[in-house]
Amino acid sequence: MGKRKRKRNRNRSGRYYPSKKKMGNRRWEELNQDCLVEVLRKLDIESLLTNIPLVCKSWYKASLDPKCWKCLNFHELASSPYLRPPYNSPFFDDFNILNGNNDLTNAFIKFVVDRSQRCATTLVIAGFFTQQSLEYVSQDRCPELKCLNIPMEFMFGDEGQHLSKFIGSWENLELLSIEICYYLDQILTPISTHCHKFQALCCREIQIRDEDAMAIVKLEQKIKYLRLSSCLLSRENVVMILKGCRHLELLIMRYCSGFNVDDEILKLASHIKTFDYQGTYA
Repeated sequence: MGKRKRKRNRNRSGRYYPSKKKMGNRRWEELNQDCLVEVLRKLDIESLLTNIPLVCKSWYKASLDPKCWKCLNFHELASSPYLRPPYNSPFFDDFNILNGNNDLTNAFIKFVVDRSQRCATTLVIAGFFTQQSLEYVSQDRCPELKCLNIPMEFMFGDEGQHLSKFIGSWENLELLSIEICYYLDQILTPISTHCHKFQALCCREIQIRDEDAMAIVKLEQKIKYLRLSSCLLSRENVVMILKGCRHLELLIMRYCSGFNVDDEILKLASHIKTFDYQGTYA
């Protein structure tokens, strides 16, 4: 008789998993601190503030590690129906973030930003940001910031007009993602002057005016990746961007309007590795 094969446990996906007997009575609070930080850094701000600290002391200690706060996504906290369910977040009710008390809102943003200990690399702004909170974040609180995401909720408010005053403070900025902006040129001008590592711009639902196209061209020595989604721009401005931005490696112009991609545009874009103009129309 041959040797009997030892039966191994499988889950529904077909992967093997250790038996309960083999696992024993594992204590999750004794998990290696570095491993725990790697897990917690994937969580959002709300979970890091309201859930994780209540599990045990070791989890609370791990949640204070600045690596857990490298991505500051305030946008996820918003309760707008345009963002994500649930549309009414109890987190906002508890902290009264949206009750019009700017002092309380600013204090909350400062508290979260300070948790990063100047190590944050990604910042996603929310509609409840004020000029004071934006100024605080720009004052050497996030010197390593590489990615800045500005959603439409912030740009709709009056505070969005002050962004150009502070964006040049993030000298290590590499990527800017922005929606529905009426003064894109004013925001890009300080980037071309101060942000020497900048290389990627993502615009959504923005009318690219002549001055905006010229501001994009001024980034030509820096910009390698340009994504325009559902934007309105003229054929002349498309040609201006293609002629001026000679270092582009990726250009995505999906569902943009105001021009048709003709032979001249295709020839000008021939040096670009990835050129996607799906859904464009005049």
